[in-house]
Amino acid sequence: MYAIDTNVLIRFLINDNLSQHEIVKKFFADLENSEQAYISLVVITELIWVLESSYGFDREKISETVDFLLETEQLSFQDSLSIFYALRLYKKGVDFADALISALAADAGCSETLTFDKGAVKKAKMVEMK
Repeated sequence: MYAIDTNVLIRFLINDNLSQHEIVKKFFADLENSEQAYISLVVITELIWVLESSYGFDREKISETVDFLLETEQLSFQDSLSIFYALRLYKKGVDFADALISALAADAGCSETLTFDKGAVKKAKMVEMK
């Protein structure tokens, strides 16, 4: 199994560098039937940030893109259920990183996620630390 970085996903999704796009397409085409490329939580979080900040994707387009990646058989994710949950919150206006923090904490059995971030308290169901 290979792990891939954010820039590889960007080149796969966005054809703004033809030579790198072709390299990534060939990489995926050459994977054996049972082989997968591994995507970490950091890569997914960074991908969403890059699509927002550098490419101007809106939340709906980003959600569709990540859903597409989650359904791609050649990809394996560090924690697809937490990504799925965080993506649902993200669609409702929660910052993806905050949503992922909440999802991972819940999955770990935490009763609350404490924060000083008032936005995360309001949107990501975190608890303000006082």
